[in-house]
Amino acid sequence: MTLNQRLTLLLLLGLTVTSAATSCIFSEDGAGRCVCNSMGILNPENLMCLQASELELRDGTLDVSEMAVSGLTLGFQMIQINKLIFNNVTISFSFISVVISFLPRNLNEIHIISSTLEVVQHLQPPLLQEASRIKTLYLEDTTVDPSLLQPSFQALHRWLFGPLKSLGLVRSGLVETDCIWAQRVENLTHLDLSENPISYTSLQNISHCASLSFKYLKSLHLRHSNLTSLQSLCTLLSLTPTLTQLDVSRNNFSILHYPQCFQVKPLTMLNLSHSGITEVFHDPPQTLKKLFLSNNRLIRLPSLDNLSHLQVLKVDNNRLTVLITETDVSLSTLEQLDTLHAGRNPYQCDCALEETITFLDSADMKVDSGSLIFQQGVIKSG
Repeated sequence: MTLNQRLTLLLLLGLTVTSAATSCIFSEDGAGRCVCNSMGILNPENLMCLQASELELRDGTLDVSEMAVSGLTLGFQMIQINKLIFNNVTISFSFISVVISFLPRNLNEIHIISSTLEVVQHLQPPLLQEASRIKTLYLEDTTVDPSLLQPSFQALHRWLFGPLKSLGLVRSGLVETDCIWAQRVENLTHLDLSENPISYTSLQNISHCASLSFKYLKSLHLRHSNLTSLQSLCTLLSLTPTLTQLDVSRNNFSILHYPQCFQVKPLTMLNLSHSGITEVFHDPPQTLKKLFLSNNRLIRLPSLDNLSHLQVLKVDNNRLTVLITETDVSLSTLEQLDTLHAGRNPYQCDCALEETITFLDSADMKVDSGSLIFQQGVIKSG
C-alpha cells in the first residue's frame, strides 16, 4: 500500500496514528494534526506527519549539519500543512536558510514556543524569490540570536514581516521598540506583545516615527506589561485609528480612569481583568460590546449607563455586595446585554438582592454557572 492510499484510508476512517515518536489524529473531513519528534520527521514511519494540516515538531535541534539537505528539502516539499509549530526546539539559521525556499505553499501560520533561534556561524541571508505567504507568526518564550536582527538581514525581515497580519511576541524580553521595528509591522491587524516589560518611554518614542500609522490594527494585547495607567497608552492609540479590541488585563491599575483618548476609539472589546482595580471613574467608551472586569477588587459596579451596545459583561470574583439598587439601575438600562458573569462576589441578603433576582429572572440573558453567591447561600437565575 502506498503512502497516499494509506493516508486516504486513515482520512476516511478518522483514525489516530501513534508511534514511539509520533502522534497523529485525522478527522473525517481530511484535517489532521501530528506531533512529532523534530529529528524523526524524515523517518519512513513518520511520513504520515507530512500530510497533516497542522504539524508540531518537538524537542531537539534542527540543523542541516545533522540532516541530509536533499532529504530535508524533499520532506518539506511533501508537506501539506498550513500551521507549523516548533516546541522546545533549537533552530539554527542554516536550517532556516535551506527550508525557507521550500516552505509549503499552504503554510500561513508558524508558532515557535520555548525555543531558540540561533546563528552558529556567519551566514549570508538566503536569496528570496517569492513573497512570503505566512500571515501569522507567534513567538512565546523564544530566544532570538541578536545577529538575526542586524541590518544585514533586512531583506529577510521585509520578506517575513511585510505580508504578516498577526504577530505575537509573548515573554520575549521586549523592552524598547524603535521606528525601524515599528515600521516593519505597521500592516498588522493583530498584535500581541503581552508579558513584556515595555517601558512608557518606548511607547512615547514611537509616536515620533515619521509617517508611522498602524492603520489596519484591529486587536492589541498588552497583558501583564507593567502598565499602571490607561493614559500611558494614548500615544500608542493615536496611531491605531481602527482598533476595536484591547486586552490590558493582568496589569496594575488600582484606581482606574478612562482617559479622553479612549472615548474617540471604536473599541468594542476591553479586557481589564486581574488588574487590582478598586474603583472606576469616568465612563468607558460608548462603543463597547464586551467589557471584562473579572478578578479585581471592585466593591460596586462602575457606571454603565452609556453602554447601550454592551452585550457581554464579566464582573465575577470581585467584592460586589450588590448589583442593582433603587438609585443605580445601570444593569437594567443595558438593553442589548445577553451575557452576564457576576458570580463569586460577597452579595448581601437585603432588599437590593431581591431587586437583582427579579431583574435576572426577567432578563433574556445567559448567566454564568457560578451563579450569584452571597453570605447565606447561592442565588440562581431562572
